[in-house]
Amino acid sequence: MAERFRLADFAYAHRGLWSASGPPENSFRAFKAAADQGLGVELDLRPSADGAPMIFHDPVLDRMTDRSGVFESYSAKTLIGISLNGGGTIPRFEDLLREWPAKTPLLCELKIDGRTDPVSFAETVANLLSTVTVPAAMMSFSTEAVAATPETIMRGQLILPSAQSGADDLAGTPTVSVDYLACHTSDAGDPGLQAARKNHPLVCWTVTEIDKCAALAPLTDSQIFEGFDPALAKSHILNT
Repeated sequence: MAERFRLADFAYAHRGLWSASGPPENSFRAFKAAADQGLGVELDLRPSADGAPMIFHDPVLDRMTDRSGVFESYSAKTLIGISLNGGGTIPRFEDLLREWPAKTPLLCELKIDGRTDPVSFAETVANLLSTVTVPAAMMSFSTEAVAATPETIMRGQLILPSAQSGADDLAGTPTVSVDYLACHTSDAGDPGLQAARKNHPLVCWTVTEIDKCAALAPLTDSQIFEGFDPALAKSHILNT
């Protein structure tokens, strides 16, 4: 079974420790680079046409590969043979779990769009996590996917930016008990979320500047970051 962990013990590399010159986002190399730096990893999961959880952010292939088309229309066998821009190929979640060093945690975001059924996809991901001893959590913007995540696995509720959703009660988004909340950087100071921190650790995404990282540290229990020195990120996020 996936192991529980303390969210505040780690800073989290957004889609791994990637860069424009490589390794690319959501790649094995980016995940290994993050683990080597003692970082947790945030990654994106979406299903192949035959239901296998794959690691990829976009609903289409165009931005990150030399192929085009809707991601979920391709089989897992086809997807793992498609090269990522910057090196490597599209990873299968099962393969990452098999190789993960099990020292730093994985924040696994379930992308629910297109034809993806939130309940069945959450169950599929949870079944894979039930077979490994890796520190990992499942999270999603989809309240249905979060509700379908077993209580035996850490679960987080991603919250849409208030500027996008228009919601007044950001802390009231979850429909079930969760282990943590994850908000946009613009909402970290929300009074409701700050009050909720008494019972639910708060992580914010995605921090792209070191000054912003430092400013958000008192308002959050951890951060998902990208684009600047991981040592500096850890020094602010973890107060080390």
